[in-house]
Amino acid sequence: MPPGKASEAATVLEILDGNQLYIDARQAKVNQTALSPQQITTQNSRGQLQFQSGAAARINRFTQLRLGKSCFLLSKGEVLVSGKQSGCTKSLRLSSRGTNYIIIANDDGSTDVLVLEGTVLADPFESSSQPGEQSQLLSKLRDTLNNQRQQLGNPGFQPVPPAVQEEIEAYGRSLVNAMREFGGCFHGGSAGVGSPFTAVKLPSGWSVLGEVLGCPAEGGLYTPESLAKLWWGSAIHQRIVFKSEKATSIGCVWSQPRSKNDTEIIVCLTLKSDQKTPIIPSPIVIKAGYRFRFSADGKVLSTVKLGPDDYNAILKGPLFAGFVSNLPERDALYRWITENVKGVVLPPAPGS
Repeated sequence: MPPGKASEAATVLEILDGNQLYIDARQAKVNQTALSPQQITTQNSRGQLQFQSGAAARINRFTQLRLGKSCFLLSKGEVLVSGKQSGCTKSLRLSSRGTNYIIIANDDGSTDVLVLEGTVLADPFESSSQPGEQSQLLSKLRDTLNNQRQQLGNPGFQPVPPAVQEEIEAYGRSLVNAMREFGGCFHGGSAGVGSPFTAVKLPSGWSVLGEVLGCPAEGGLYTPESLAKLWWGSAIHQRIVFKSEKATSIGCVWSQPRSKNDTEIIVCLTLKSDQKTPIIPSPIVIKAGYRFRFSADGKVLSTVKLGPDDYNAILKGPLFAGFVSNLPERDALYRWITENVKGVVLPPAPGS
């Protein structure tokens, strides 16, 4: 991987039930590595992946996920994660510091999250039109910029409400499309795209102060850290992003490549709000032994405590049965079950 290029990578450790595991629609082999933004899918087969972080993921039959920079995006099917690996769906960011949890992307758009051991933080992303991967990148970008703003004595940027983000996205997508169509890098007011100061119709009390870009580049080049460094290196961008005392928020569109040959583009607007500082919502904490169901827009629909029958069914099910490769956090899982859930029959370690 080229120096400075951040990309999620996953190596195929095992394929079960035939050979119907694919990377970008091509049949995959054991020890083959997929890189962001490649897509991994299964038909009537199962598989286990190993991430760069050391975490593992077991993929059930008829599952589809795409590798990203900060999480994989599950759009269909079921995945078991073991270790420090974050997952996203169309409505959620799921962060783990090292645990065992299952994500199920249901056909109706809802998501089930089962935490078998440890703790998972669930963040509904801020926008209904930004996929979870982009939303998590933008959240990390805001945090990175805020660290530098606060070192200068300026307040950190606050998240923007959905109504504001929707207007930014409409403008940002038009500018991204124009850059891809005409080539090059330019601000609003060019190539048929209006100036953000007049084209973005914000709710009362909000106004646009400035615009900064991540120009069209090879996919995987930009990270929250590299963007912050890029903007810090320019006096104009320093003034807009870091030194402005009037700016209260930043809203962005992070357009990732749609294919290997596509470009990555970021459009961000700094904003001023006359309203009171919004409260940043806390993530939803899902503790071990619980199953949460989330709606298509990230709202909690139900919570259920997992019992012995649930654990027995999971441990005998397709995410455990037949695998030879071990799970990084298997010992932690078995220890937690032994101490907290009576009546569960633990399967032997793979290969024993």
